[in-house]
Amino acid sequence: MEPSYSNVGNQKGLEASIAKGNSIMFTKAQIDQLADELDQQSDDSRLQLIATDLGVNWANQTNGIAPFKKRAATLIEYLNAQIPTRAGEFLEMLRMRGNARLQAVAKELMVPTYFSPTGDPHDAIMLGRTAFIARPDLRLRIRDFTTSLSIYTTHMLVVRGGAPGGKSYTWEYLKHLALSTAGAQPLRHRLKGKGEAYTPRYLFEDVFRLLDLDVSALPSLTDDPQLARIDALLATFKGKVVGLTRRSWLVIDDLNEPTVTPSVREAAFAIAQAAEELKPQGLWVALLGYNESIADPELRFIAQDDAEYPVPTFVAEHLQALSDSGPNPLKMNRATEIADLLFKKYGATLDKAAMSNLTSAVEQMGEKLRQGQQP
Repeated sequence: MEPSYSNVGNQKGLEASIAKGNSIMFTKAQIDQLADELDQQSDDSRLQLIATDLGVNWANQTNGIAPFKKRAATLIEYLNAQIPTRAGEFLEMLRMRGNARLQAVAKELMVPTYFSPTGDPHDAIMLGRTAFIARPDLRLRIRDFTTSLSIYTTHMLVVRGGAPGGKSYTWEYLKHLALSTAGAQPLRHRLKGKGEAYTPRYLFEDVFRLLDLDVSALPSLTDDPQLARIDALLATFKGKVVGLTRRSWLVIDDLNEPTVTPSVREAAFAIAQAAEELKPQGLWVALLGYNESIADPELRFIAQDDAEYPVPTFVAEHLQALSDSGPNPLKMNRATEIADLLFKKYGATLDKAAMSNLTSAVEQMGEKLRQGQQP
C-alpha cells in the first residue's frame, strides 16, 4: 500500500527525499549509440572486466546473447535500470579505461542535454538540468521560428506576463531551440539594472554589438540623447540587418521592469517590428515582458504568448513524464499528490523567491523519478 503524505510527518518525509542529485540516465537513443561505439571500439574481455568491477555478473547478464553489440546493450540497459541508476558509473569506467574514442563519447554523454518525452526538441521538458514545464501555446507558436521555410512566416515573438510569470525563463527554451533546431545563434540582451538613464540609442548600440554590426554607422543626432527620436537609428538598423549572414535569434529581456522607460520599450518594439517587416534571412527577434497592446493589423500574424507559472496539474504531468522515462513510472494520482505537496510547501501565492525554490524542488524531484526513486 502506498504511503500517504497528507499529514505533517509524512510531508517531512517527502521533503527529506528531495535532495540534490546529479546521476545520469540514458535514453534509448544513447544506449544504442553506446552499444554501437563499444561494438567498434571494445571487445568481450574488456567489457567483462568493467562489468566485474561494477559488481555485475557478465555471464549471467549476457547468457545466450550472441552478437557482442547486443551483449553490450544488455549490460548498459541493466545498469541504467538500477534504482538509483548506475549509468554514470558506467560512463566513468569508460572515461578512465576506454580508448580515446570511448573516452570522448563518455565525456560527451556526461554533459547534461535536453530531454523530450517525444524526441521532438519542441517538446523538451528538461533543458540540461533545468525544468521547462507546460507552456503549450509557446511550444506551438515558436515553430514559425524553427521551421521558417517561407518568407511569410513571422520573425517576431512577444511574450507577455506579470512578475513572476516565467517570461525570462523563456530564454532557456529559446536558446535550446535556436541551437537544436534552427542552427541559429541565440543572443540575449537584458534590460534589468540598466536604469532610467539608459536611452534608445544605448539600446541600438548594444544590439549592433550583439549582431556584430558597425556601431560607428549609427548617426549622431543633433539633439542626442533625445529619448523619443529613433527614426534615424532605426533606418540604419534596417539597412544593416538585411545583410546579416549569421542566423541569429535576438532576445530582448526584462521589458516589464519598472526602470525601463517607455521610450526604450518603444525602441525595442521598433527593432522587432523591423525584423518582422523585412524578414531578413539572418534575424529573428523576441521581446520578453512586452505587455503593451499591439493594434497594428500588419502584426496580426506574429507569434505571441502569455507566460504563466505552471499550476500543480502541469507540474504533475511533468513529473509523470519524467518518471515514465525511468524504471519505476508514477501513476498520475501519485504524481498529483507530490505536485500538490510541493506547491503547499511554498504557499498559494508565489513570489519570485518562492517560485525559484519551487522550481529547484521540482527539478530535484524529477531527477530522482527518472532514476526510479519515489518518495
